[in-house]
Amino acid sequence: MPSLPETPGRKLVLFRESDPLKYWWSLSEMRVCLKCEHLFSGHDIRLIDEGGGRISFHCPTHDCDGTWADWEYPDLHL
Repeated sequence: MPSLPETPGRKLVLFRESDPLKYWWSLSEMRVCLKCEHLFSGHDIRLIDEGGGRISFHCPTHDCDGTWADWEYPDLHL
């Protein structure tokens, strides 16, 4: 039964197991939410213990219901 991760390493493993669309190399990777256009890193993603061993992942922007399907790699011009 999964529980909220206690360390960054465990959070990264949970992301890798839970994100069906993109691979996470580190928590410092950036994503942009297509719903609110917020740019954030994996460190910022909100994790909520839904009970029964279920964890949900949410955009860090207040009142945004974006999840994995709404997050894209940002178009960064370096």
